[in-house]
Amino acid sequence: MRYMDLKLTVQSRNPISCYTEGTFVSNRYKIVNRIGFGCFATAFKVQDSLDNYKELVAKVARKSDDVSGKYQTEVAALTKLVGMKHWPQMKNHFETASYRVIIMTEEGESLGKVLSRNENGAFSNANSFRISYSLTKALHSLHDVGYLHRDINRDNITVKQKGKEILISVIDLGNASKSFPRQICRFNSYPTSWHVMVGKEWCDRDDFVSGLYLIADCLGASIFNTKNQSLIDAKREFHTNPSAFFPPEQLWMAKLITIFDSMVSDKKTDLSPIWNCYETALPHVSPGSPIEYKEINDTIVIA
Repeated sequence: MRYMDLKLTVQSRNPISCYTEGTFVSNRYKIVNRIGFGCFATAFKVQDSLDNYKELVAKVARKSDDVSGKYQTEVAALTKLVGMKHWPQMKNHFETASYRVIIMTEEGESLGKVLSRNENGAFSNANSFRISYSLTKALHSLHDVGYLHRDINRDNITVKQKGKEILISVIDLGNASKSFPRQICRFNSYPTSWHVMVGKEWCDRDDFVSGLYLIADCLGASIFNTKNQSLIDAKREFHTNPSAFFPPEQLWMAKLITIFDSMVSDKKTDLSPIWNCYETALPHVSPGSPIEYKEINDTIVIA
């Protein structure tokens, strides 16, 4: 088995400015507005002039900023995810003289934005549980087609009203990789799994662990005490005894962390303990039951 030592290369964070409201990408996709931008790409809301001006998202990357094959990896992963719930659906992809473009469905607001609407900065235990289940199912489907996400955070999980229910999706596969060969990644941010920070190869476990760090935020749980220690030491403390960081009604989180921590990188893991945990953790809440929310002035508010 071959291993690659990866460093996160910081690229220019200057957004692409040539596409402004009313201009067209490839003479087809009309720019509505810029949604956001990151290290490697800028996202725009667009309308497809060949499909009744249906609203979509265009993810545009400068060729000069993408020298490590991120575009090709994202296209390959999205191709595998066509028809799967919890993932944007790719509608087109192409290159221009200067840019690489992916056209995909729009998946709603970021989880972080929705979370910020609550005065206490948290969701209820039941809704956090439901969101966690959706996120775990989404990541499992990605792993099942042979890819790792490697960038789970509050901006890359989305919330969208579909009919009368809330759909949780995962976006931005710009930092994804094939599951094999495993890679050692020198990532050390808040969402990075502790296992990766101590030098283990990134595997399915680490996407799941990053997801639970995010769900802890949704619960308002302070799991990393960095006042008198480094982030890596705070994560070590948490993983040593996760039950100490949650009240009784949230101990399902500690159980899941313990299960994820037991996963190893060199063989396929039986996930039945994970699904059994979700099915039995909260006696009066089914993990697949609808997320409870209110719509106030056309805005989603999750309890």
